[in-house]
Amino acid sequence: MRRLIVSINVTLNGMMAGPHGEMDWHMPYWDDEMSHHAAEQLGSADTLLLGRITYQGMAAYWHGKPAYFGARADIDYAEMMNSHHKVVFSKSLIQLNGWHNSRLAVNTLAHEVKALKQLPGKDILVYGSGKLVMALIQRNLVDEYRLWVYPVVLNNGRLLFKGLQKRVGLKPAQVKVFGNGVVILSYELT
Repeated sequence: MRRLIVSINVTLNGMMAGPHGEMDWHMPYWDDEMSHHAAEQLGSADTLLLGRITYQGMAAYWHGKPAYFGARADIDYAEMMNSHHKVVFSKSLIQLNGWHNSRLAVNTLAHEVKALKQLPGKDILVYGSGKLVMALIQRNLVDEYRLWVYPVVLNNGRLLFKGLQKRVGLKPAQVKVFGNGVVILSYELT
């Protein structure tokens, strides 16, 4: 069975974005080592689950990117982003903007995810999408968390696990430390 993996950038104090959705705090740390690891992670998946806000931001950025992108590794990453299946969960979108292999979820979250897990293929990744992540957690649908923890503390912002109503037991799966101080903490359900 395919696994659902939440991969998300967070600050040391658990913020996934600033109070207005800002992500500027993580860009100064992004380097070739992290890019390589992100490409490996994306290569182990073939499906992305996205909320509306994350989808709209990523579609605007990645759609058509290989035509003018720089280094070969960047082009490969862009090709994966554009070719992977993308399932978008939104209560307000009626249609999508045409980003290749994207579709709106038509069933409930639990039904869509359970059906996707039964299909043949690689892992299923969730990037960003805080509300979607919380809904997945509440329905016990996440198999692994990959928290990209940045050595930054925000005084205000959007907490990753805000509103969690129950305890989630996790066990460490892997730790990856980058030379720039960013650490990936991977946890699986116990």
